[in-house]
Amino acid sequence: MKERLSVIEKQLRRAVETQRYEEIQRLVLEFCEAAEASARALPAGDPRIGEVAEMTQKVLSWTRTMVQTGRESLVLQLRQMPKVKRYLGGTTHQPAAVHVEA
Repeated sequence: MKERLSVIEKQLRRAVETQRYEEIQRLVLEFCEAAEASARALPAGDPRIGEVAEMTQKVLSWTRTMVQTGRESLVLQLRQMPKVKRYLGGTTHQPAAVHVEA
């Protein structure tokens, strides 16, 4: 069962790295369901239950941090758009006319 968790974790990390948010959501749920099934399959008091819980905590914490960082990066990029547009051609903004009289 731990192999299944590792496979899902790898898929989740790839989805986070490529900012595929819908897939991230699906994989987080899949990972949690697999972790729960893995823990339930073990006898009560088995130390591997703690290992599954620790792995789950680490994966979810990493995922949360990376998704927040990715979204913050996108927000910063969007905030830069008005500044960048000033330097792109084809704008409808007309510069003020300058008249020089001699």
